[in-house]
Amino acid sequence: NLFVRRMRRMAHAVVRRFAFEKGGTRMRRTVWALLLCLLAVSAGLVWYPYLSAERVSTPFEAAELLQQAGEEPVRFRSSEVDPDTVYRALEARWPYAFALHATVRANKTTDLRVEVSRPGRQAQAKAYAAALAADCITEDMTAEQKLRALHDALVRMCEYDVDTEQQEQPDGSTAPFSADGALLDHRAVCAGYGRAYAMLCDAAGIPAVYVASEQMNHGWNAVRLDGRTWFIDCTFDDPVPDRGQYVSEEFFLVDAAQLAETHQWDRVFCEQALDSLGEERVPKAENGPENLFKNFLKFFSKKC
Repeated sequence: NLFVRRMRRMAHAVVRRFAFEKGGTRMRRTVWALLLCLLAVSAGLVWYPYLSAERVSTPFEAAELLQQAGEEPVRFRSSEVDPDTVYRALEARWPYAFALHATVRANKTTDLRVEVSRPGRQAQAKAYAAALAADCITEDMTAEQKLRALHDALVRMCEYDVDTEQQEQPDGSTAPFSADGALLDHRAVCAGYGRAYAMLCDAAGIPAVYVASEQMNHGWNAVRLDGRTWFIDCTFDDPVPDRGQYVSEEFFLVDAAQLAETHQWDRVFCEQALDSLGEERVPKAENGPENLFKNFLKFFSKKC
């Protein structure tokens, strides 16, 4: 980089001056030692961001770090993250509407930053979900009973937003596509239903993921009960036109074989998303700046 080249030229100029004007062996050794120190410092400045970047092995680990960071940027090694896949992982785990901004740098790092759409309203939706879950479920209910109570409450309160669905180019960042549309406005399309249901499950302490299908342009939810994956599509269980308190149960807790008759989705990614809800990350200390020298040596030993 430009800084390193300038430092090298300056150091060589000093070496030539003292070598020819002073002519002392000791002085030349001192200057060469200074040169090496300057090069080491400049190399450290160049590679510090890379060596101190977060290390992840799956997009779901990256998604977890972004959840913890809120809207603060997180730096990763570029070779370990694909922004599009990280977006999908975060979308599956996080019941908020958001944009993911990626900045790819020349030092082989990528900064990812989450921008939540309408954060105030989505915070209100989360609080509403907590209150609704507390009102719908009791401690003596089974997990299946809790899921059913939340499913029925959401379907009864929300109406499918036909007007938004029929738009030629709808804005996916608007309320009908997120939990606040379903929970606060009581009108949403499938993404709003799915994110609202994930938020309700989170409030009830039941891990759930949002399943987004590019093939169908549709979304629903998946949960695990006793080690088995089940699917819940609140949108398909809410009739159009709306029928008030009527709730269908056709797509409540169906298995993959049943769902495959009407739905298409990335099954492997969905299972990985559910798996990730129980994973524990490697402690950050393994990647932090306090281990910079160790990582620096490891990096150059691999290059040599």
